[in-house]
Amino acid sequence: MQELLDKFRHSENTTHLVAFWQRLPRPEGELCPRRTDFMSSQINGAIAETFMSEWDGPDTLRVIQAGTVLDRLIGLDMTDKNIFELTPPELVDDEKRYYNALRTRPCAGMITRSMINFAGKPFVYRTIQLPLLDPYGNVKYFVGTGIVFEGKALEAEFSRRSFRRTRLVERHFFDIGAGVPSTDEVGPLGQGGPLHRPFANDP
Repeated sequence: MQELLDKFRHSENTTHLVAFWQRLPRPEGELCPRRTDFMSSQINGAIAETFMSEWDGPDTLRVIQAGTVLDRLIGLDMTDKNIFELTPPELVDDEKRYYNALRTRPCAGMITRSMINFAGKPFVYRTIQLPLLDPYGNVKYFVGTGIVFEGKALEAEFSRRSFRRTRLVERHFFDIGAGVPSTDEVGPLGQGGPLHRPFANDP
């Protein structure tokens, strides 16, 4: 799993979270730690950038912990929100396939989206997702961090100053012992659509 640390160096807090997740104990025969073994208080300085979500069926991915950085980037309090309801319609199918692959493989992941947040600001947002087990050994939780790319950082990462469409810019899976899904399994990235304010549950 060294690849995780090698790839997830886009923020200090992300690197810290990944290292912490890797050190957690795994139940015998399992590739992921338990949700009950993940204590947010133990990651200290990274907590403001860390969020946790819970898979509650194919149409519900609920935020159960949102750091202040995430709330500020998205433009509203994300706690208890269903991510799929707040995702631009053009991206929902892509995101559902992505999270389902993280659960069923299981594996870790990273996605980057271009969209407009609930404060009406266009932004390019990258998140990572690390799987956690429920008491029955199923991947039901994800913990991760998120960062925004702006200005020179955006140009350095993607060779452009802005994106003119709501889209999933990139999607990557990382092997934690069970391999990663193929494009045939998760499908190609969708083409997205014109940039617009979110309108599902639009404040």
